[in-house]
Order: sequence, then structure tokens, then C-alpha cells
Amino acid sequence: MYHGFVCTIIDVDEMERRVAIHNYITNPIYRAFGVNSEPTFEDYEEFVKSRCFPETRDKLKLELKKLDIPFYDPIMIIEKTKGRMADDDFWIRIER
Repeated sequence: MYHGFVCTIIDVDEMERRVAIHNYITNPIYRAFGVNSEPTFEDYEEFVKSRCFPETRDKLKLELKKLDIPFYDPIMIIEKTKGRMADDDFWIRIER
């Protein structure tokens, strides 16, 4: 999402390790995977990690405790933070 606008829908089958996307915008800057129209599961994992604080963050356990998360897991972090970063207006809405 960018502000309130849906940029990319990412459909993930974690068991089969498959990813399908649908971009709602033509400008690759606003797309989850840029110009990559057929991301792999590894691309998806990297995207998710890029929307979280790093696993090497100083005082990681304190940050996880604030979020009430027992261990570092990017999806669990995004469910709490919506993947918001201080330096941009993109965010993620997870629907199951």
C-alpha cells in the first residue's frame, strides 16, 4: 500500500513456496517487486524482511518484547507494525 492506495497484491502459498502478484500501478517505484513481474518465493522473503527492522538490531529482544513477539519472525513483525518504515509512506496489510 502507498498511503491508502493498493499498489500490489501478493498471493503466497507458503506450503508450496509459490508467489503470484497483481500490480495495480504501472510505475515500478510503487510496486512491491519493482519491474520483477514473476517474483520467486525467495524474492518474497527478501521483500518481507526489507519491511522489518533487521535481525541484527541492537536490543532486538526489547523491540520484540514491545511488540509482544516471542522471537524474530518478519511476518509476525509486519502483522504488528504493518511494515511501516520511518523513511517512506508504504505499508502492508496482511489478509489471511
